[in-house]
Amino acid sequence: MKKFFKEPLVHFMLLGALIFGYYYLTNDTEDPEAAIVIDDAEYDYLLSLWKNQWQREPNEDEIKAFLDHYLRQEVYYKEALALNLDHNDVIVKRRLAQKMEAVSNDLNFMINPPTDEELKSFFASNPDLFQLPPSFTFQQVLFLSSEPNLSEQLESSKKALNAGDEIPDSRKLKLSLPNQWNNNTLGEISKAFGDDFALALDGLPTNQWAGPVTSGFGQHLVFISRKDSGEMADFEEIKPYVLNEFEYQSELETQEQIYRELLEKYGVKITSEKVPQRVKESYNNP
Repeated sequence: MKKFFKEPLVHFMLLGALIFGYYYLTNDTEDPEAAIVIDDAEYDYLLSLWKNQWQREPNEDEIKAFLDHYLRQEVYYKEALALNLDHNDVIVKRRLAQKMEAVSNDLNFMINPPTDEELKSFFASNPDLFQLPPSFTFQQVLFLSSEPNLSEQLESSKKALNAGDEIPDSRKLKLSLPNQWNNNTLGEISKAFGDDFALALDGLPTNQWAGPVTSGFGQHLVFISRKDSGEMADFEEIKPYVLNEFEYQSELETQEQIYRELLEKYGVKITSEKVPQRVKESYNNP
């Protein structure tokens, strides 16, 4: 028994019991305003969250389950606040700061939704964001590096293909690799064949079989029928993407503006002698 009472875990549990016991003994009066209220608005919100996740109406047991989950969260939340457990908690601070940024951004776009003129101006001012990457339409024929007389096979096959012969059946879908590739970007081609293969395509002629070009699969003969250099996308075709990018860039600007305004409102006073003087002076506060 003596050994039991010497255990650190026992000390911790007893200390916790004393703290909570003291709290309840000194706070035994009920506060009517502390009650958790689930009104129509709150219930509709919880119901919509559940339906969005499961894509159907809940039954009574499921309603009871998500209400229990909400109430469990609320009672622990209220108790944590009453015990001041949120004080100097970096996770709580970070989450509340994120929520404040989200609320600010949402209000900004509700009050000032972008016009078509603003989106077109943003589109024209940021060509790098909306530049279509180069793309290629080509055919390829694969020869494995382990095949005998590889160089001779490549040369004879290239001559036959340029003379108008079809791709031999034995070379179709070799290693399950498609022979025909339509309007693929360099990024897509790099993922499929490797960077060296993709970079080599730009130096090949069009409308004739050329190569060999090396990839991780082996050696390829390649027939490029179309090369599309990078160009600006059509605004109307990518308007939703332009809107998303505009909102993202605007969010960054809004967050910075609100941060500066709130910083000026609350002020900064740095008393630490460890902070460089030039950094202190940049806040312009005594």
